Order: sequence, then structure tokens, then C-alpha cells
Amino acid sequence: MTKKPKSDYAIQAVANALRLLRVFRDEDEIGVAELARRLELPKNNVFRLLATMEELSFIEQSCVSGRYRLGLA
Repeated sequence: MTKKPKSDYAIQAVANALRLLRVFRDEDEIGVAELARRLELPKNNVFRLLATMEELSFIEQSCVSGRYRLGLA
């Protein structure tokens, strides 16, 4: 039996969520449109990632600016 490359086992949504978190190494706050541009993903996908991560406290949305930042998780 041939061994599959590791990339065959990757879950794209998890990879995208981790790429999104990596953006916050360089930014304190960032908006959906800018995240979508940087990640080269549709805005609706980025919004859904953010909503999921916000529900789990990895991300929080600023009440003032509407932009996103790292949460307390």
C-alpha cells in the first residue's frame, strides 16, 4: 500500500482558520475585507471563520471599530 502525502490528510477549513490567526501576529485589529484580501478567500468564508472563532473566544469584534482582534482563549 502506498503512503499518501500528508497534504492529502489536511482539512482546508482548519488550515484557513490557522492562517487567519497568523495574520494577528502583525495586526492588532483587522476587518473582514482586508482579511479576505490577505488570505485570498471569499469574504463570506472569512466571516464564517470569524464567527466560529468568536463563538469559541479565539477572536473578538470591537464594538467601536467593528474590526476583529484576538480573543482571550
